[in-house]
Amino acid sequence: NIPAKLLEVNRKGINTYRDRTGQAKVSFTHIIGYAIVRAVADAAPSLNNTYVADADGKPQIVRNAHVNMGLAVDVDKGNGQRTLVVPVLRDADTLDFGGFLAGYDGLIRKVKDNKLAVSDFQGATVSLTNPGTIGTVQSVPRLMPGQGVIVGVGTIDYPAEFQGADERALAELGVSKVVTVTSTYDHRIIQGAESGLFLKRVNELLLGQHGFYDDVFRSLGVPY
Repeated sequence: NIPAKLLEVNRKGINTYRDRTGQAKVSFTHIIGYAIVRAVADAAPSLNNTYVADADGKPQIVRNAHVNMGLAVDVDKGNGQRTLVVPVLRDADTLDFGGFLAGYDGLIRKVKDNKLAVSDFQGATVSLTNPGTIGTVQSVPRLMPGQGVIVGVGTIDYPAEFQGADERALAELGVSKVVTVTSTYDHRIIQGAESGLFLKRVNELLLGQHGFYDDVFRSLGVPY
């Protein structure tokens, strides 16, 4: 569970500036997704590994050079039907936040325009799913073949025991909204401690450590 107050405040600052300059808004998922990429690349590269079996069935580890992030996107097909597609943002670890934002939004446009090719679904090493957009607090998504970890992001809200409280009282008490981030990892090649260090790094980044928001603001040209 990660306090989300700083995430909220900084996103509001970013979007206030982008609205004045005629640019599209940055979502919570954009920022959290970028934090996940940076946490894998900078602090927990083992989570980017892949388990495979050779021709004799012996287990092997593939150490992937770059983070290819699969982005789970819910598509409303109408008439109560929904489907899930997971296009891949390649070499995400080589991008600053501005590049990550552009790549992410480019994939979403492909989804909406129904222009995804087979190649857009291939090569994911890490996946991000965000059921929090429809109110889910916590989920344990299933790990897919070829990936070392899939990260689930819950809704951003006050803890359940505070949700009926007056917001002024919550402000006086310093109670923050929180977001739950889960890591489902392949235990054949990744240790629990490594997953724990990864989540710890995500927590630190979203709380502003390691110059995270400085880099985000700088890459977007936000003059604050």
